[in-house]
Amino acid sequence: MKIGIQANFTLPARAVLVLLSALALPALASDDPAADIEGVYKRRFMNAINAGPDRPAERYLAEDVVEIVREDADHVYLRAHLEFANGHMCGVWGIAQREGENFVYRQQQAPVAGETPCTLRVNVTPGRIVLDDRDAAGLATCRAQCGARGTLSGYVIERKARRPIRYMNRVKESRQYREAVHEYQGMQPPRY
Repeated sequence: MKIGIQANFTLPARAVLVLLSALALPALASDDPAADIEGVYKRRFMNAINAGPDRPAERYLAEDVVEIVREDADHVYLRAHLEFANGHMCGVWGIAQREGENFVYRQQQAPVAGETPCTLRVNVTPGRIVLDDRDAAGLATCRAQCGARGTLSGYVIERKARRPIRYMNRVKESRQYREAVHEYQGMQPPRY
C-alpha cells in the first residue's frame, strides 16, 4: 500500500526567495551562541625563518589552529595556537564566559609577576570571529602567551573555516583543557 501526499499551492516568487535566504543564512540571535561557534578552525600558510641578510629565508608550511568547545550555553573552552614569522607562536587556552553574543576569557593570575592577567575577547559576527586581547588603553594583555612576533590583537577567523571537532576525547583529556577547567573553577592547575 502506498500513501502519497500532494500539495497544490503556489507562493509568490518573492516569498520563496525570502524563505530560501532565511534558511541559507546562519542564525545571528541564537539561544545558544556557544553551539553556533563550536568547532575547529584551521588556516595553513607559508611561513619563513629569516636567518639574516646573508642567507635566504627558510620557508615552511605553518598552521594556525583555534578550537572552540561548548561547555554550556554561556561558556566555551578556547585553545588558540597561532604561528608567526621566525617560529614565534601564541598559545592560549581557557574557559571563556558569554557576554552578549561574545565570549571573554579572563586569566585568574598573570603568569609573570607585575604583568596584567590575560583577557581575551572572542568577538562573534555573522561571518567572522575576532580574537582581541587589548585593554582599554589599547595594550595587549596576553603578551606572555606569545613570542616576540606574535599577537592575539585582532586575529581574524573566518566562520566558513569551521569544521566539527572529530577528536573531542583527545581535547578533553589534554593538559590544556584540564588546566582551563581547573583555572575556571578557581583551583590550582594540576602538576605534571
